[in-house]
Amino acid sequence: MTTMTNASMTEPGAPSRAPADQEALLHRILAAVEKDRRRGGLEAIVALILSLATLASTWCGYQARQWSGAQAANQAASDTAERQAAESTIVGLQIRTQDGLVLLEYWRAVRERDEMTARTIYLHMRPQLRDAVDAAVKDGIETDPGVRGPLQRPEYALPEEQTAIADRDQAASHQALATSAGKTAGSYVLLTLMFASVLFFGGIGGTFSDRRIRTGLASVALVLFAVTLLMLAALPTYHG
Repeated sequence: MTTMTNASMTEPGAPSRAPADQEALLHRILAAVEKDRRRGGLEAIVALILSLATLASTWCGYQARQWSGAQAANQAASDTAERQAAESTIVGLQIRTQDGLVLLEYWRAVRERDEMTARTIYLHMRPQLRDAVDAAVKDGIETDPGVRGPLQRPEYALPEEQTAIADRDQAASHQALATSAGKTAGSYVLLTLMFASVLFFGGIGGTFSDRRIRTGLASVALVLFAVTLLMLAALPTYHG
């Protein structure tokens, strides 16, 4: 009687519990597989972003070095041109001073009607000064004090002074290029740091088990990567 009672109690229950347990186990397995699949897809996207960010960061570092070299080269060229301009200016001032002394002696001889001395000084003048004196005399400088003196006339053009002006223009041009290259190099350094931030947010996300945290950090990395990539596209590329 006892055996039959136990059998009657266990046999009907066994078939009814087995399908329910199997179904719950199957659901758990499918849920785990789906979770792993979703996590695998997220990790694949993050891995792609990290790979592209690494390449972009390397490119930015290379461009920053190139632009820094261009800045140094242009700065050196600017300094050289500025020194040459200073040298030419000093030489021009010396020539202008010497011509001024010669001109004073010439006018003194003219006022004293010492034609021989005036003629001698005139013949030994530099061509630019002689042309300026001729133009001033033609305009009536001897009788009209409003006429410009020879040293202030366009005929009196010293090559050294023209060279100094050209050197200063060249120095200013190189200085502008150096400043621009320095700003571009700084921008590339900033982008290198921003790509490093992408690597940080994308890399640290994989250490969390919570899917929401991983998704949030991956989103931050993706947005930061997109913004930095747009900034990179706007920067000039150094071609040497």
